[in-house]
Amino acid sequence: MMHRYFSRMPAWKALGVVCLWMAVSVAAEAQTISPEFTRTIRHNPDGSVTLGMGDKAGIVQGMHEGDPHAVQTMLASQTPFWSLLAASVLARMQGDFTQSDKQANRMVAYLEREGGLRDLEPLVMYAEILKAGNAGLAGSWKDWLVALHGLQGKYEKPLRDFFRIPSLKFINMDHITLNVPTEDLPTPSVDWAPVNHVDYVKTLQRKAVPGINPVVPVLINQQKVDAVLDTGVFISILPNEYLKSGRFKSIGKVSNSFDAEGRSDTGPLVVADNLTIGKTVFHNVIFQTTTAKKTILGLQILKQFPHFHMTDTGVTFGPAAEYDCHRPMLLSSDPSANSAYLVFPVVSDQSVRYAYLDSGNIGDALFFEHVPYFSPEEQKQATSFRALTTTGVGTFLAVYRPMTATVDGVKLTGKVQKALRHIPSLIPDFLLTSALLQHGSFYFDFPTHTLCYK
Repeated sequence: MMHRYFSRMPAWKALGVVCLWMAVSVAAEAQTISPEFTRTIRHNPDGSVTLGMGDKAGIVQGMHEGDPHAVQTMLASQTPFWSLLAASVLARMQGDFTQSDKQANRMVAYLEREGGLRDLEPLVMYAEILKAGNAGLAGSWKDWLVALHGLQGKYEKPLRDFFRIPSLKFINMDHITLNVPTEDLPTPSVDWAPVNHVDYVKTLQRKAVPGINPVVPVLINQQKVDAVLDTGVFISILPNEYLKSGRFKSIGKVSNSFDAEGRSDTGPLVVADNLTIGKTVFHNVIFQTTTAKKTILGLQILKQFPHFHMTDTGVTFGPAAEYDCHRPMLLSSDPSANSAYLVFPVVSDQSVRYAYLDSGNIGDALFFEHVPYFSPEEQKQATSFRALTTTGVGTFLAVYRPMTATVDGVKLTGKVQKALRHIPSLIPDFLLTSALLQHGSFYFDFPTHTLCYK
């Protein structure tokens, strides 16, 4: 029966184009549902059933890791869907979200030409999730949440009903749940000052821990707050205590989110009326609230800063700010952009690794690496240390090792801090820390798709 079924399938199905791992939900009585969804359900050891995104060719993995090689290889695939998928992902990794959307639309158009589509198809859903993620990376948080909410309404209940799995989890859809209608979401906007320069808060440059602490003074709803500029976080973080003021609009909650120690940082999603940094004012700013004691401005808002320049003493940005960076951007993300990182190739011992920029990782080590285990010698030398995470202070077992590497043409000699990881699939393996600011500056500008260290 399986052989006969595949022999009548369109070519894109018969080739098994993408081996997605998912868990699903759809209204069977009102819609036709592709049997391909059956192959995408994943039963996990903890008893949960989930739907996520992946493929055997390494395209999605490359997007997660910020490694473009597997993606570039598949551009030449003889199967059009593969090459279109790779083109969409590669455009996103290069910061060109408009082009990524165009390729995603071509993916759907190809499937439609092949014929045999049901109302709900996993590969069409894949393209739609990529476009939702692009909305979050290219536009405002409202565009992103509206797109995700639309996918939840289209796929989740119908697929759960079809497979009779009420607890089915959608890895790339249900990490954010709204508690207000999308039409009630406030529209974000920005009043840009042409040039802004903001110095770090000097009293927070910690003497006990050498390094750069990129904390700046801001106003949130006219209240003075010190905020960490953290490219290692996507959605900005606000301590729960601020909710007591009653000046924040609750719009939903975040789930399936963990800090660097593997602890859940699920929390309410709120909107602040305004955020002032330098002379620029952001209106209707989204925050996730957690038990953390620090306010954190994540990449979701930092990516909006034009001509962003981060030094060892402060930041400069604005439409008219001087900007000297021309290297093409490299970006890591998951399909729906629940997380995203700026990525640099790092050359060490004649090999290349891809490192995520984590400006909120503060200390004297230039590099930070999560490892699954220590060698016997490292085990003897390992000590515990404390670090800020999105849920507060975490404790890690770590060891230092000397390391020489080149980042964007800059040769660096220093240390790598190796720490035991808790959730390998959720935590980036290799990071650049704020200590690199002692040797150079970071530049990025999303409109021109550029990212530099020099």
